[in-house]
Amino acid sequence: MRPTISQLRSWNPDGITGAGESAQQGAGVLDLAATTVAVATQIPSHWHGMTKDAASYRVRQETDHVEEVRNVLQQVADEAKDAGTDLSHARAVALREVDAAIGAGFTVTDTGQVSHRSASRAREAATIAAAIDRALTFIDDTDETYGARLDDLRADLAAMIDGQPPVTIPGMGTVDADEAVRRLQAMTIEERRTLLERLSPTDMRRLVQADPRVLGNLDGVPFEQRGIANEINVRNALAAEIRVNGDDSPRARTLRDMLGQKNTTAAAAHDSPIGQADPDDMQAERMIIAFDNTRLGRSIEMVGPLGRGTRNAAVFIPGTGTNLDSVGGSNRTVAWNLAKRTDGPVFTYLDGDLPQEIVRTEPLQSIPRLFAGLGPGIAGLPGHLADAVDESAVDPHFAADMAPRLKSFGQALDAELDAVAPGATTTYIGHSYGGSVLGTAEQLGLRADNVIYASSAGTGVLDGPWHNPAENVRRYSFTAPGDFMEYLQGVPFGPHGADPDEVPGVVHLDMGTWGDGTRPITGPNGHGAYWDDPESTPFRNTVEIIRGNHPDTPPNPAPPIPERPTPELPTPRSILEPLIPRPLIPGPPGRSGSDPTSPEDVPFTP
Repeated sequence: MRPTISQLRSWNPDGITGAGESAQQGAGVLDLAATTVAVATQIPSHWHGMTKDAASYRVRQETDHVEEVRNVLQQVADEAKDAGTDLSHARAVALREVDAAIGAGFTVTDTGQVSHRSASRAREAATIAAAIDRALTFIDDTDETYGARLDDLRADLAAMIDGQPPVTIPGMGTVDADEAVRRLQAMTIEERRTLLERLSPTDMRRLVQADPRVLGNLDGVPFEQRGIANEINVRNALAAEIRVNGDDSPRARTLRDMLGQKNTTAAAAHDSPIGQADPDDMQAERMIIAFDNTRLGRSIEMVGPLGRGTRNAAVFIPGTGTNLDSVGGSNRTVAWNLAKRTDGPVFTYLDGDLPQEIVRTEPLQSIPRLFAGLGPGIAGLPGHLADAVDESAVDPHFAADMAPRLKSFGQALDAELDAVAPGATTTYIGHSYGGSVLGTAEQLGLRADNVIYASSAGTGVLDGPWHNPAENVRRYSFTAPGDFMEYLQGVPFGPHGADPDEVPGVVHLDMGTWGDGTRPITGPNGHGAYWDDPESTPFRNTVEIIRGNHPDTPPNPAPPIPERPTPELPTPRSILEPLIPRPLIPGPPGRSGSDPTSPEDVPFTP
């Protein structure tokens, strides 16, 4: 509803936010009650027989029903809180325009017309009227959008008073929503996508409400629906976290941040203040495409919009030390800056566990005990060193576990682009350990138009070549001189495969300079700090590659950089090489210990 000025003054959007908070609290109460009853039913070890079985069956039925109601209440909470935020900002902007105009001597009618007694100020009056009209129109549209969504959810709650209503699935007929979800899981990505695109909006909502954990993480489900499902999942995870560890635990803060609105790529900067002069605050909910609240946490987030005009999309796979509590920080900033400069979405990919340490320090710290009469002496050294690399960045099992899901997500992304932005290209960027994940996914058949190995640990942990089915895939790599990674890449029989900088067919790009255009990128800081500098050569090259401006014949060479320094002390390579476990299946291109000819470095400055 388009309000008049007087109506707008009487509005209290904080009341909408309060209603959302009440819905969230109600969802928590239901969840706790259902859990309490379910646990109580299972505890008595002395209760057996048909009555116990019947009671347990009934409790499972009601628990499923309660969880579906809880999920809808979480959706109500999400929509109401977002409505309160957006309407509060737009109302403040509109009334500020009106009050400023009145204070400057203009007359403002209740419907927003503006005039001045002096004819010389007619143009100024028209400008002010246009600003007020824009604000009132935005409020009207926002109110209608959120009102329609909340009305749909009200109808969903009314329909499930006696249980979740069935859904109508093309080719299946009318089936129970939980059964429909089970059948979806048995389909291929393409089959799911085709089927779900034919559902009515009501049936799609009912599937999400029936099992958001599955729908939010199932490749082939449209990304918009996965995002809606994961809003529910994050809210449920937050409620559970608060019950156990309080509302200020590190994970609770992470989950709460995932539910907040962030600057869109239309904003001036990733962390700029919201647009005070515009009714649209240029903020939006985070789009979480996958989520699992494990110990380290898993997620895929889409940063930046995806629409009909999108010409490119990118996937950023981070490295060692990344987890759910950290990926929303600097990694999300990298994705935001890439998305803003490429006019396409960038996905931060963390659908799996990454190693949290380069080398585990605890076993190394205990080594002195071996030689202090407190242990077996030098005979125990190999075991301690082996423990130091187990579950560390040297361990290949993280990449082997994560890569199949990355390949599957690539298929889902292709399906999404085919439906929403036909012809858009894909670029996958693997940084550090993420490069090993990416290389392994390529060995498994990940399809990508462009692949960037950025300071990468290697080309993949499996045996054999890459099997990327893209006809004209272009691969690039770069590693800074003096980056510790260059001493570990391509170690004979190493766990992460060959050095991508030396694999034939991979274009090796010079690192160039930091954003000031003078200082060459070298040393340990060159392992990843360039991602925090959007004007650095590697960042700008990445933008150009995503946008399709391939640096095969660069117009301008990067400034010269020093030769790679030779360390005076033993390198990590010489220390760790005898200790590195062999890969699960021995190696990809150049893995056998041969010395592939390094292609000529191709400097490039976009």
